[in-house]
Amino acid sequence: MLMRITGLQPQASDPDRTSIFVDGHFLMGVNTLIVLKMGLRLNQELTPAQVQQLEQEEALQKAVDRAMNYLSFRPRSREEVKRYLRQKQTPVELIDTVLERLDQLDLINDESFASFWIESRERFRPKGAQAIKNELKMKGVKREVIDEVVTDEQDEELALRAGRKKAQSLLRQPDVDYNAFRTRLGPFLQRRGFSYEVTKHVVQQLWEELKEEAPEDEDM
Repeated sequence: MLMRITGLQPQASDPDRTSIFVDGHFLMGVNTLIVLKMGLRLNQELTPAQVQQLEQEEALQKAVDRAMNYLSFRPRSREEVKRYLRQKQTPVELIDTVLERLDQLDLINDESFASFWIESRERFRPKGAQAIKNELKMKGVKREVIDEVVTDEQDEELALRAGRKKAQSLLRQPDVDYNAFRTRLGPFLQRRGFSYEVTKHVVQQLWEELKEEAPEDEDM
């Protein structure tokens, strides 16, 4: 049964959406981009298949908008976006199409995401290469991408940054000796993903550097 479009009205609450009326009655609201894409116009006759296409296009656009909102807070891996759409009960058949559209817009790129993640960790919470690799793996980034972008070349520098504040706190404790210092600082750095060799060297370096900087106790 054919239906005739009798109204195409921008919605007062959201000008990016259009209300479609057929035969004098409200049919549905859709993103205005869909109206333009399908070339809808007044007095146009719609077939049931076209109405079904409208519904599918609107469902897809909503899923794309939802994904773009999720991406607006920070970059995400492809797998993160897929998991999010599943959690939001997006129809399975739409998810791949949403991801393809985001690919076309260059809004998801696992290499760029991995680089962002590494830079963020270096700046705010330094961690070792192994810890970062594990985090990226949990985010669904493929192993070949991880191996390409993550190296341990800066691990010693990052370990020094990660451990300095902790080391200073330990050295403020009365009568702390090297064994106590090493026992507390070593596991702290290893939990951050630094290797045994890097941890051992950094613990020794921080001990020597900070002990030298610490003021000598004055005689009373």
